[in-house]
Amino acid sequence: MWKKRESYNPHITIVTSLFDGQQTGIPHSVGIYNELWVDKLYRGIERNYNGTFGFVCLTEKNRKFKEPIRQVKFLRSVDQYGWMSLMEQYRPDLCVGKRCTMGLDTIITGPLDDIFDYSPEKVALCTDPYHPHLICNALTLATPEFSKEFWNRWLHNEQQILRECTLFGAPSEMVLLRKLYGDSPRLNDMFPGRIVSYKVDIVPMHRAVEDTSIVYFHGEPKPHIINENWIQENWK
Repeated sequence: MWKKRESYNPHITIVTSLFDGQQTGIPHSVGIYNELWVDKLYRGIERNYNGTFGFVCLTEKNRKFKEPIRQVKFLRSVDQYGWMSLMEQYRPDLCVGKRCTMGLDTIITGPLDDIFDYSPEKVALCTDPYHPHLICNALTLATPEFSKEFWNRWLHNEQQILRECTLFGAPSEMVLLRKLYGDSPRLNDMFPGRIVSYKVDIVPMHRAVEDTSIVYFHGEPKPHIINENWIQENWK
């Protein structure tokens, strides 16, 4: 007999964030995301992963989801911290065990078991699609030890990080990841062709969607304005 989800520790916990974005200063993200994006991400993982998983969404207000998503309030004002609020995806209190962070502009297109089974020593990230010498935060796998270490660095150096870790003039947790963990394992190297950028890999047809597991969108366009069959089939 199946146990209730609350009665077991999941193999992995997915952590994502949903907030309005009015104060982030990044126009392509303002007023786009809502609860439906979170539900679609949950369902994509459920269709393609055979293990047990938890799902946490950080929010700035009470939300109504159709799927069994645990919502957790941001500790700080998103209006004040903007994109640096994504630091909270590594809060140790969010879950036990391994976590996977990803953005809502992510479509699950294929099997996830081997990717989620990978256990980094601390954290594994992705290669920046435009700057291969840099990492990016399209997808991260992190151990509890890493989350505690990274979160404590933030708590004890917040003002310095806000000043020094900026991207396009705004504080960015990805810049902090680059500074501290830029030589970490890269998931797209370990799983070639499986974790890809829509603009860099799919549009120029360097990769076939049916051979991928995760397609992430960055900047514009976002999936809700793209009329392609594979999106309708996998993002629902």
